[in-house]
Amino acid sequence: MKENMKPIKKPISQKNKAIIAMLISAFSFSIMGIAVKLAVDIPVYEKVFFRNFVTLFFAYRIVRKNNVPIFGTAEGRPYLIGRCISGVLGIITMFYALSKIDVATATTIQKLSQFWVLIFAAIFLKEKIKPKQYLYLVFALVGVIIVSKPSAPDILIPTLICFSSSIFAGIAYTFLSKLKNYEHPSTVVFFFSLFSTVVMFIPMMINFKWFTLYEFILLVLMGVGGLGGQVFITNAYHYAEASEVSIYAYANIVFSAGLSLMIWGTLPDAWSLVGIVIIISASYLNYKYVKNGMDKESVSN
Repeated sequence: MKENMKPIKKPISQKNKAIIAMLISAFSFSIMGIAVKLAVDIPVYEKVFFRNFVTLFFAYRIVRKNNVPIFGTAEGRPYLIGRCISGVLGIITMFYALSKIDVATATTIQKLSQFWVLIFAAIFLKEKIKPKQYLYLVFALVGVIIVSKPSAPDILIPTLICFSSSIFAGIAYTFLSKLKNYEHPSTVVFFFSLFSTVVMFIPMMINFKWFTLYEFILLVLMGVGGLGGQVFITNAYHYAEASEVSIYAYANIVFSAGLSLMIWGTLPDAWSLVGIVIIISASYLNYKYVKNGMDKESVSN
């Protein structure tokens, strides 16, 4: 009897599902970043257009499947527009930075968005920031200064532009935290895809470049990578609290560095690596601080 017994498969926990989804999201975003880097001759506006144009069709199917308003509600629409404007600016600046600096460094700097979320949430949502979190932000900014190499203008400008991308992303995530009270996640994804596609159309046409088959494949990869990143990160936050799984988004840096090594045979230089370690360390300390605070709050309740 024992020989014929099949092992019982244990169901995957909600938290493990969230971790898996977050890792897939991180890998998808790294694919997008690599594709952006490889498409060196395609103008930035054209990249942004196709990144969202590809996403638009999938996002429309998802929003229809969930049977939710495609243009959102009257209460949530101002936040949708704010999220779209800041999100588009974040993508434009990030895509420009990716064309000038290595993917792992750009990805790390962009992760500073979590600190800007704290600041903007404090300003607009009246949430409190602890003194330690300001200290971690200063710590992270030191890492950015090291990465930017102020004595090298060819690196400094793209790094500052990448830094501005993290600020725009922080604003966008702040709007997202507000939108969860008004809109379904699929509505948010579709509205952003539609908005950015329409807004990018005229700038793209002004400086349009016909692409080769190889470049077309890269443009599709940008869209698929961006869609996968958005869908799986949304699922991750559906399965578990952000405080439990957000740290796994930093796998994006590892994936980006690994793919860069495979494709170009290069890694960030020594100073960039020092700055990256400082930024990741500051982000991790902030993550642990927030998580410990939430754990203590849940115990006291």
